[in-house]
Amino acid sequence: MKKALLGVAVALALGLAGTSDAQAQGIHLGIQGGYNYAQLADVPTDFGEIADKGSFVIGAFVDIQFHKLLFIGVEGNYVEYKSEADSEVFKQGQIQIPAYLGVRLLSGMFQPNLYAGAAASFEASCDVASVSCEDADISTNSAIWSAVFGGGLDVALGFIRLNGDVRYNLGLSKILDEEGVDLKWNSWMVLVGAGIGLGN
Repeated sequence: MKKALLGVAVALALGLAGTSDAQAQGIHLGIQGGYNYAQLADVPTDFGEIADKGSFVIGAFVDIQFHKLLFIGVEGNYVEYKSEADSEVFKQGQIQIPAYLGVRLLSGMFQPNLYAGAAASFEASCDVASVSCEDADISTNSAIWSAVFGGGLDVALGFIRLNGDVRYNLGLSKILDEEGVDLKWNSWMVLVGAGIGLGN
């Protein structure tokens, strides 16, 4: 958990350090939260019926506008993933660090955008039917990768910017450290947030 939090801090710091003074007017820092609808992919046939479940996401972001239309986003989020099989809920909490390149389709007060990138996720908690995965002899991978695709709308109100996003996370790494089991997390996120501009 400490390593995951340190990773978030380093990622956000690098996001800030990667821009020049001339670009400072394009930096926004903010917080966000929303809904995460998780889906297990590549489920073995002997797992029985799987039910998708929703949960939450909360975190912070750095948005660096380095061009009239282009921007880089780096985030540090806590995301909870849930799924149910045979009336038992599998729940995994992750520290997720997405980084992506985006384009704002319009300037002005209303700024629709599209973006794509990747996310590294580090396990923070795991349990099945309220029993920890460790006690249940379930071996999970502590770090996994996913591809990130999304779009949204930013509303610029002076140095304050409000944002709403819809995002799809496509699992690239399996979540269980077991031979022949390739379970992956896919999810839809709906996010809302607010940021403040630096250097304005």
